[in-house]
Amino acid sequence: MTVVSLTIMATYGMIAALIFPVFGYTQYINFTVARGHYYITKFFCGVEVVPEGLEHLEEKSPVIFVCNHQSSMDIMMFGAFYPKNTSIVAKKEIKYYPFLGWYMRLSNAIFLDRKNRENAIKEARKASEDIRRKGVNVWVFPEGTRGHESEVTLLPFKKGPFYMAVQANVPIVPVVIANYSHLYNAKEKRFLSGVVRAKILPPISTDGIKQESADIEKLATECRRQMLEVLKEITPSETMKKKQ
Repeated sequence: MTVVSLTIMATYGMIAALIFPVFGYTQYINFTVARGHYYITKFFCGVEVVPEGLEHLEEKSPVIFVCNHQSSMDIMMFGAFYPKNTSIVAKKEIKYYPFLGWYMRLSNAIFLDRKNRENAIKEARKASEDIRRKGVNVWVFPEGTRGHESEVTLLPFKKGPFYMAVQANVPIVPVVIANYSHLYNAKEKRFLSGVVRAKILPPISTDGIKQESADIEKLATECRRQMLEVLKEITPSETMKKKQ
């Protein structure tokens, strides 16, 4: 169901990416795709997302949203509250995927080359310039890849998103989706209905932070600390017990 829904919404996204800009509705492309994916999956699979801290989505643009990454179901999860006027950061390989890659290219997604640090830095710098110039928000997964579904934890954060935020001098808004492996686990072929909590944290200012490795590392570490604390707080107790 996830693949089918993703394909449907990616196809819709390609059409929207071609039509919406003509009428001045570019900021609604990713927003409508994310919402559509959420409601389709919610209807057919019975998975509901209950977000907290929605007021932090109203932070004056632009901002960089950093979110934990668990599985392909994440798109459906954050689709419940994905904000308007927000581009997404993805690994460069996705650019060449059928449907999803085509849609993301048309919707002005930011692709980073994880295998080439020099290229990734150049792409992040260009993205930070676009953020300031266009006033667009950015949604990124700082873990860089899907985390461990079986563990209530976070992978180490990549520094790229934090360099991007400091270079653009924009706030970072952490977003945490509870571990939902009790509902969905691809390896164990489990897909159940249920409720998943999510929480949007207060923005973290980047004012006065220097573009030096030590300062960026400190920023990333503090952001990860806050997110991990909330992840353990909102993950169901029965899931936490299974992971211990």
